[in-house]
Amino acid sequence: MSKQMAADLKAGDRVQAQFVLSQKSLAPFKNKPGSYASVVLADRSGTIIGRVWDNADEFDAQVSTGDVVMVQGRVEDYKGTLQVIVEQAQTCAEGEFDRDDFLRAGKRDPAVILADLRRFLDMVQHRHLRPLLDHFFTDPDFLDAFTRAPGAKALHHSHVGGLAEHTVGVVKILLAVRECHPELDEDMLLAGALLHDIGKLKELAVDTGIDYTDTGRLVGHIVHTDRMVTAAIATIPDFPDELSDRLCHILLSHHGQKEYGAPIVPMTAEACALHYADNLDAHVQYFQQVIEQGTGSGNRWSEYQKLFDRFIYLGTAADTEGE
Repeated sequence: MSKQMAADLKAGDRVQAQFVLSQKSLAPFKNKPGSYASVVLADRSGTIIGRVWDNADEFDAQVSTGDVVMVQGRVEDYKGTLQVIVEQAQTCAEGEFDRDDFLRAGKRDPAVILADLRRFLDMVQHRHLRPLLDHFFTDPDFLDAFTRAPGAKALHHSHVGGLAEHTVGVVKILLAVRECHPELDEDMLLAGALLHDIGKLKELAVDTGIDYTDTGRLVGHIVHTDRMVTAAIATIPDFPDELSDRLCHILLSHHGQKEYGAPIVPMTAEACALHYADNLDAHVQYFQQVIEQGTGSGNRWSEYQKLFDRFIYLGTAADTEGE
């Protein structure tokens, strides 16, 4: 029997399926003694809220965040939001589940993304930047990790292969920008785009879900990217200091503002272009992700999105009729 997926559950359904317990918390009942547990159940299709009304303290002691849990219960609609009333839950041991059930994959063909990456690499012929890119992208272990890595834990491109997909998207935007501004240094733009998020290989880890590593939380991907690139530059003979500074500036400033984690703000035209291309690709993909997750809900608007301080318009199937 195929697995019941979170995105396909409807009010009134009986549930018997495995989910990753991505969040859990205990809270006291308002009108009686005791506590209940609130959880978020996740699989590759999305997430759904769960409530444990009975024996919540025992449930909390037996399961941990990140566990794969076999859940039995029922789906209810509470004020327009679906939730699973968890009646039984049991932690699944290694070998009792398939990780692919819990890891979202992108919609783009990985082979096409890889072909795009190689095409963009071939466009760079600068005698120092090309060896730098080859240092990373001709390493089979690096390339395998890069093409499987997610772009984020829970926001944009938060799926297997999301990092490479995002990187290709940023390059395509920058190539369009350069058509409008041919004075921009194309090799610098391409190198900056291809390298700007490689530190995420150290920041994020993938198991049954996506989470931060210890070094990812302590140091962050921007600093890890700078460290990785600086170490690689040291292996390339006669790499110019000024070129190194310009490239590292692009990488360090790509978040645009210090309050968003950038150690320095963009101060070259290429750095400015990369920052906005990175934001554009990430934000549009996030909007699309919210819209897709809301499809079939019957709602015209998403839940409130704290990241953007707004609701996002979902529309309805009727809006596209006749197109």
